[in-house]
Amino acid sequence: MLLGVIGAYFLTLGAQSILLWQAKKDIKADVEVASQLMMERAAHATEEAIKLLNRLAQSNGLSCTADHRYLYSEATRSLAWVDTIGLVDRNGNLVCTDLGQSSRQAGLLPNFSVNNPEITLSLSGEGEDTLPSLLVARHVANGRRLVARVPGELISTDPVRNDLRPFRIAMLSMGAGNPWYILEPSNMRGDTIVKVHKLSEYLPFEVDISISEDALYAVTEEMREIVSAFGTIFGFIALFWGYYLGRYRPNEGDRILDAIDNGEFVPFMQPIVDLETGMITGCEVLARWHKPDGRTIPPHEFLPLAQNFRLTREVTCHIMEATRDILAPVAATGLEFHVSFNLFSHQLADDTIVSDIRDVFQDSLVTYKNLIFEISDRVPLNDIELANDVISKIQALGAEIALDDVGSGHSGLHNLSTFGVDILKLDKLMVDSLNRGLGGKELVGGVVQLAGKLDIGVIAEGVETEQQVLLLRKMGVSAAQGYLFAPPLPANSFVDLFKASAKRIAPPKAPEANGASNKGEQADREQATAA
Repeated sequence: MLLGVIGAYFLTLGAQSILLWQAKKDIKADVEVASQLMMERAAHATEEAIKLLNRLAQSNGLSCTADHRYLYSEATRSLAWVDTIGLVDRNGNLVCTDLGQSSRQAGLLPNFSVNNPEITLSLSGEGEDTLPSLLVARHVANGRRLVARVPGELISTDPVRNDLRPFRIAMLSMGAGNPWYILEPSNMRGDTIVKVHKLSEYLPFEVDISISEDALYAVTEEMREIVSAFGTIFGFIALFWGYYLGRYRPNEGDRILDAIDNGEFVPFMQPIVDLETGMITGCEVLARWHKPDGRTIPPHEFLPLAQNFRLTREVTCHIMEATRDILAPVAATGLEFHVSFNLFSHQLADDTIVSDIRDVFQDSLVTYKNLIFEISDRVPLNDIELANDVISKIQALGAEIALDDVGSGHSGLHNLSTFGVDILKLDKLMVDSLNRGLGGKELVGGVVQLAGKLDIGVIAEGVETEQQVLLLRKMGVSAAQGYLFAPPLPANSFVDLFKASAKRIAPPKAPEANGASNKGEQADREQATAA
């Protein structure tokens, strides 16, 4: 018996040692990948900014004339990583930017020296709530330099897997002691067990990620308890399964698929309000991940994972199906409403999304005419011709297309000349500019007038004050969403709010399902074509 107890004891110790060894090995591999992702993101953004400035520098006699500022503006809108381009004199003073002629900003860059390299990189000082920005400078002539700003918020990323984040310190820097951004937990303890240091081959970037010893015990805690509890009886079995489970670790893609199967992804709905009547006319659908432990994960944390594992189609279809079922009572009332979904740029690279929309909403009370699909103006599309074809097919179903994020820093309205969009959605940055002067009202008014001339509807996002509502109404904007009206709500709460908002309206005739209504729409189109 004593030998059996001793044997079980040593088997338990062996199983726990294997668990810790395998976990450390996995952590090391994951951190290597994470550090490479951080480095590649910063290097890619910098290289693209340098290429952009090199193309601009081919123009002779760059200055602050209106023509040249227009060149800077066009270049800014062509690259998602850069939010502004300016011209700096030989004393390092900012003379003007793509936003217009400005008063001189002294000391943006060091004084020019003939010994300076043609391309220089530096970090700007960080603000109270913002990360430093990367300043990419390119010498033009006579000490004058073009400078492109890459905001730190666009570069900052945390690719370390979720269960390691409480135990990691990650830093991207430009040389020792010059950090760009640092990610660190509030109370990390324990000695470092994994440390990765990477240097960029061509650029002055360094990435350092370290993981504390506590992570090793946190990720293996449950299994070690099982091994300890059953070690005396099932020592050998615990050793085998401990080693096996230590080797196999489901990746984030597996977790996302499991979450879809378990219904953990749920739609939240932010109301869209008619500014004239105050009535709710629809909503924008935003996905949330409800974890079994009660935590709610926002989309900016799980959507990049879904994109990395090419699971955005599954997430989008699940959210559309859940929305269709939840809004069936609203559709049954016959009241007019619209529900909008966000599309990823790669979903416009083939017409799979068209068949997905048809599969979800065909024979549904929520008809195609109730649907709006939003494409972001801040992300460039690789194949414009194919994207235009996909958009046309979605509109042929009867749905509408909205151009989202209009006015978000580096975005532009160039997509209007390519895609036949039905709606413009003013970004919160543009709506906020109404209260800040500096041409904000004129800019918003100009966009609204342009939309009116093109017979395009306008929805303002991020509305937070009554003053913004008054200004938007005065400019002719008839619909808006934002925290002034309501935050994104659980779907059932939105349905209750919509019904309460519509109580004073007599319900019209209930709509037909898509199977019937779409046939009628198709017949109308065929008849128009024949005519």
